Amino acid sequence: MSQRKYSKAKFMGSHCQGQIEVELNSIAPTIRSEHHGNIEFRRLSAEHGGKHFDELNKGLKERRLSIRECARIQTFPDDYDFVIPSSNPHGPVCASDAYKIIGNAVPCLLAYNIAKRLEMNWTKYFGEVK
Repeated sequence: MSQRKYSKAKFMGSHCQGQIEVELNSIAPTIRSEHHGNIEFRRLSAEHGGKHFDELNKGLKERRLSIRECARIQTFPDDYDFVIPSSNPHGPVCASDAYKIIGNAVPCLLAYNIAKRLEMNWTKYFGEVK
């Protein structure tokens, strides 16, 4: 259930960041740490220039990228829950906090590959372990 949340910020015209529809077969957008209308649209309505006609013809509404879609862009595992125990001991964070966590994160696969590269070259950088 926590993965179905998405920003309810409305389309504000082309003068603001995040007022575009994602291209599904292209490079992913930057996920920002604050979402106040900056998270791109998964699907725009036809009146706002939406081009995912197959989805629009099925009656799917205009909406921004969900928390889960943003997390996938940042390579979080699909079963990862965004929870901050100290502020919300009963479950997932609000959408705004989740977008902030995701936007501030280093992509998981990037961090993993940097760590593996460091491991592979540890002695070159830091000498022998004693």
